[in-house]
Amino acid sequence: MPIHIVTDSTADIDPALALELGVTVVPLFVVFGNESLRDYIDISRQQFFERLEKDPVLPTTSQPSAAMFRETFLQAAERGEDIICISISSVLSGTINAARAAAENIEGVRIELFDSLNAAGGLRFFVEDAVRMAAEGASVDEILAHLTEMRDRTPLYATFPDLSHVQRTGRIGRAAAVLGGLMKIVPILTLDAGAVVSRTQVRTFKRAQETMVDLACADDRGGAAMRYRVIHTKSPDIAERMREQIVERCSGRDVSVDVVEAGPVLAVHAGTGAIGVVLTDAYPAGSTAKTRSD
Repeated sequence: MPIHIVTDSTADIDPALALELGVTVVPLFVVFGNESLRDYIDISRQQFFERLEKDPVLPTTSQPSAAMFRETFLQAAERGEDIICISISSVLSGTINAARAAAENIEGVRIELFDSLNAAGGLRFFVEDAVRMAAEGASVDEILAHLTEMRDRTPLYATFPDLSHVQRTGRIGRAAAVLGGLMKIVPILTLDAGAVVSRTQVRTFKRAQETMVDLACADDRGGAAMRYRVIHTKSPDIAERMREQIVERCSGRDVSVDVVEAGPVLAVHAGTGAIGVVLTDAYPAGSTAKTRSD
């Protein structure tokens, strides 16, 4: 039975790419006051940042409804497709709970929900691998085994020039944000079992960028082929410089490095100017994926 991959909009897969991949992306919402806008559908990156600069109301986010996932699942079921739904970390969002409620009582197809414990460009790595494996004829169980192995091998690091957005949305405490502002301490955050934690702290935003490159490139996994993804919110120049630094540091190794601009939902929490990097093994990674490609 064919397999359909579903994800949410925090994977930062825009509509054109989703169509190319054959993925259904269920949008989260950006909320300005009483106005709820579907991520990437009702509001683009450019529109979001223009509004963020002018609107006195600071935006929030909300998860998709179960009905939105259910409509997607039923459409795939009508086509006779099994479904793997890959979500943002359940610690950061209740999105996977909406998907779980939507999957109840849909019969005749297999629906598997996978908690990536990741976000943004990291979540996108999971989706891309699942799509590729499904196209190569892998089974649902083989894909899930591969994604499970990836979960412990896909670290994400991020830093922010302004901690106010992260503090306001509850990702770090107020005391930490105030201390960071007063002492000019810049934390480098990472995900630990899907939760945002401080990996280390440095004195300047520039030094934080350099430290993230150090952390990412130190994880060379014995010289194995690797994928890196630089993520940013309206900071293309900084992102490109970080990409170049990673390429230079990894000279002589088999690596690929791309750059992805985060969408409106992530930007609500990160603010303008945030930068991050996520890395994982090159595809195929893990015994299941390798078996499929041999």
